[in-house]
Amino acid sequence: MIAFLHGELYGTTENSAIVECAGVGYEAIMPQTDLEKLSVPGETVTIFTYLNVNENTGVNLFGFLSKEDLRLFKMLITVSGVGPKVAIAILSIMSSTELCRAIFTDNAKAIAKTPGVGPKLAGKVILELKDKIHPEEIVLGAETEEAPKQVDSAEADEAIAGLTALGYSRKDAEKAVKKAAKEGMSAEEILDAAFRFL
Repeated sequence: MIAFLHGELYGTTENSAIVECAGVGYEAIMPQTDLEKLSVPGETVTIFTYLNVNENTGVNLFGFLSKEDLRLFKMLITVSGVGPKVAIAILSIMSSTELCRAIFTDNAKAIAKTPGVGPKLAGKVILELKDKIHPEEIVLGAETEEAPKQVDSAEADEAIAGLTALGYSRKDAEKAVKKAAKEGMSAEEILDAAFRFL
């Protein structure tokens, strides 16, 4: 079992991160929310992992930036009908706190916003996991949850326009700007930072 990876970020793909540990590159499938937090190749990262072996899909390593996300992932895959990829999809649109809150408050609609997850499966997630979610976890999670970045949309749009003018696709430009943009940055600063993700 691989409990975690600690090494240099080699790069990211659309749905995974590649981490070099002692000369070996490990690819871990990760939620989009975590991938967006990984910034510059070469930085040292720690990714908590779950190794899944399946006769149909083979061997896959799933990774998370927090132990709490890994714990929720393990809980989700115990639900009938929720495989690792569906669990990753849920954690890609919801933070740990949001998911715990949705389960605890019977908010199936929030979970059902996940592509491939209908109301019936969302209800099953709540039914099977509600007893495992404690109110104090939701409160503590809310206190430590990061506030969303406030980025000037006009500056971000200008940076995207600059990248598309240089020949990048709009999709790639938007993705790079989303990762690079931080509060208070000018369009030029966002543009310079975005090149690291292209």
